[in-house]
Amino acid sequence: MLLSVYTAVRNGLYYDFHVVDMLKHHLPLADEIVVHEGYSDDGTYEAICDIDPKIRIIRSHWEKPGNSYDWYVPIKDRARRECRGDWCLLIDADEFVPEWEFEHIREFLTHFDGDIAPFRIVDFYANYKVKVIQPLCWRKMILHRNLPSIENWGDAANVRVQGHPFDWEDHQLLRFTCHHFGSVRSKERLREKWHVQGKLYGRGRSVRLPGFMFELFPHDWKDVDFLSNLEAYEGPYVKAVRENPSEFVRDDFQMYDYLREQATSRVQRA
Repeated sequence: MLLSVYTAVRNGLYYDFHVVDMLKHHLPLADEIVVHEGYSDDGTYEAICDIDPKIRIIRSHWEKPGNSYDWYVPIKDRARRECRGDWCLLIDADEFVPEWEFEHIREFLTHFDGDIAPFRIVDFYANYKVKVIQPLCWRKMILHRNLPSIENWGDAANVRVQGHPFDWEDHQLLRFTCHHFGSVRSKERLREKWHVQGKLYGRGRSVRLPGFMFELFPHDWKDVDFLSNLEAYEGPYVKAVRENPSEFVRDDFQMYDYLREQATSRVQRA
C-alpha cells in the first residue's frame, strides 16, 4: 500500500507559509510527496527542490487569481492527478498531520473499505500556543483512494466522488487530525491573504491591492472579531513545532500571554 501526499504552492516564502517544514514533517508518512509549484519568484522552488528524493515537484504557470474560489481546483487537481500511490492525502503548505497519527493512518488504510476519510482541523492563530475555538473549517475530506472518480471541488480544500452530492452526514467519524497554521504568519501577509481570499469568495474589492499596502495596514492580532474565539493551547505540539518553534510564532507570544492574563483575571474575580 503506497501513500502519496500532495500539495500546491507558489511564493510560499513571501506569503509566509511553513512549506519547508511541512514537507520535511511528512516525509516519514508518505511514500512520495507531489508538489505542484507555480514558478515562484521568491525563492520557494529553490528552498524545496533538494529536500529529499521522495519529493517530486511539478511546475506550471498558474492563472492569476480571479473572482471565484474555484480558481484553486485545477491547481490542486493537477497535483492529485500526478500521484502514484494507492491512497492520497491532500495537505496544504501550512498544514501538519501529527506524527503520532502516522502509524495509525497507514494501519487504517490496510482495512478501510471506503473511498474518503475526514480529518478534524485544529486551527492556530498568531503562534502555536493559541488555538481557534471555532475554526472556519473544522473538518476536511482529504484522505482518499487514488481513483479517477475522485475530484477536488469547491475551493479545493476537500475531495468528493464525482457525481455524488457532498453530505457531511455521511462522514461523521473523525479519526485523524490536521494542525493548521494558516493564521500563524506575519500580520502583513495574513492581511494580504484575507484580501485575496475575499476576492475569490466574492467578499472583497474587485481590485487587487499591491503588497506594500499591507505593510502600511497589517492585521491587528487583538482584533475584537477574533478574541472571543481564541483559547490558550498547551499541546501536544507536532514534531515540526518542537524542532523549530520560532517558525511557528509571529507575535512574540503576545496573544498567548494576553489569553493567560485574561484567564487569571477571571479566576481572581470569581
